[in-house]
Amino acid sequence: LNVRHLYICDFHKNFIQSVRNKRKRKTSDDGGESPDHDAEVPEVDLFQLQVNTLRRYKRHYKIQTRPGLNKAQLAETVSRHFRNIPVNEKETLTYFIYMVKSSKSRLDQKSDGIKPVE
Repeated sequence: LNVRHLYICDFHKNFIQSVRNKRKRKTSDDGGESPDHDAEVPEVDLFQLQVNTLRRYKRHYKIQTRPGLNKAQLAETVSRHFRNIPVNEKETLTYFIYMVKSSKSRLDQKSDGIKPVE
C-alpha cells in the first residue's frame, strides 16, 4: 500500500526546506572555508515562542506582512528576519563579558544617569 500525504503543515514544510537548503550550501561550498562559514551557525527555534511574542517582535522591528498569518507563517517570517540581522560578534561578546563581569544589566545602564531618591 503506497500512501502519500496530500497536506503538510507549514512548520514541517519549512523544516524540510531548511534542511534541503543546508545540504545545498554544504555541497556547493566545495570545501572552501570562508570567514562567514567557519563555524556552524546555531539555529534559534522561534516556533517555540507564543504568538503574542512573535507579534511583538514583528511590531518592534516593523516587519511588513500580510494580515491573518497563522503561527507557523509568523514564526517563519520572524525567523527569516532574525537570521538576517547583522551582528558584530566580537563587539557583542566583548560587551556581554563586560556586563557579566561588572554584574550589570542593560536596565542598570538606563538608570546610571538618574540619582536614587532618598
